[in-house]
Amino acid sequence: MKKICFVDRDGTLLLEPPKTQQINSLAEMVLVPNVISSLKLLCENGWELVMVTNQDGLGTHSNPRDNYDTINEKLFEILKSEGVEFLAIFEDDSFADNPSNNRKPNTGMVDAFLRKNNIDYEKSFMVGDRSTDIEFADNLEIKGFLLPDWTWQKLTDEMINAPRRVTLKRETKETQIEVNLNLDGSGKTKIKTGLNFFDHMLDQIGKHAGFDLEIVCQGDLEIDEHHTIEDTALLLGEALQTALGDKRGIERYASEQIIVMDESKCEVALDISGRPYLVFDAHLTREYVGDFPTELLEHFFYSLAQKSGMTLNIKLTGENDHHLIEVAFKGLARALRAAVKKTSTTIPSTKGTL
Repeated sequence: MKKICFVDRDGTLLLEPPKTQQINSLAEMVLVPNVISSLKLLCENGWELVMVTNQDGLGTHSNPRDNYDTINEKLFEILKSEGVEFLAIFEDDSFADNPSNNRKPNTGMVDAFLRKNNIDYEKSFMVGDRSTDIEFADNLEIKGFLLPDWTWQKLTDEMINAPRRVTLKRETKETQIEVNLNLDGSGKTKIKTGLNFFDHMLDQIGKHAGFDLEIVCQGDLEIDEHHTIEDTALLLGEALQTALGDKRGIERYASEQIIVMDESKCEVALDISGRPYLVFDAHLTREYVGDFPTELLEHFFYSLAQKSGMTLNIKLTGENDHHLIEVAFKGLARALRAAVKKTSTTIPSTKGTL
């Protein structure tokens, strides 16, 4: 999916002359403060740029086409020299008193573009200096930033450092589940699945990974525990994958994570690779710990790995089944904490995608 920064031109990329409100020559062409460095940061963090501008009477005597093109040519030459390039440029030449379907806040300029591209609307946004730009953003159902209420520095920081947060629901004949996950949280948890020991284990994931995690599940526990545990793992895995997005900047790997709890030890390694796989080595002797069936421990990790797209290796050694299960969840949490940490602006793969 493409993250798009839609951007106006005059008053947003270029300062408008206060008297004419129109840039009529190269001599009047002045860049908005911090726009180049901000656009460069956005590009480095995976956004693509699309210019969407209303140009009243473009091609007429009052707004000559040659003049507009000359300014654009110089503008994009400067930006390209700093590694900033635009994916597309759209302009409308109608007047405010006789607007076309393309004129902002209408979306006609970009409708075909949106149909041809797989847009990440959650992470795309619009930057402009007029209320019509914000209305345009509202019509696209994306976030809008109005200058000068926002500066380029502040809005760039807002988007790049936004918490990786997601809310997902899963409803079947067997379970109704909602998961709220914030990978950049502080370990706050609120878990209610109807299985007390399972709640306690899911709580370990949030607290020890540093995720804010809320899970509410209503399952067919009158049948047995299988659907509740399996479907919770599936939705949690989907939430992890969704919150990570294109996985740009993450560490990706967590290797040789060793967690101990009294006599029990968990050795866990994982790779957020997009290739789901589970290796699970454990010997449990009890049928239940609390209200949690021990036979479903491996299945939980399998379902989580499948839906999150991670390769997960877990080895448990010890004697107390309660300790073994708990240290497994804590080990997973610490491995996830290391793997999802953002340490760069690149996708950690030679293929360029995960």
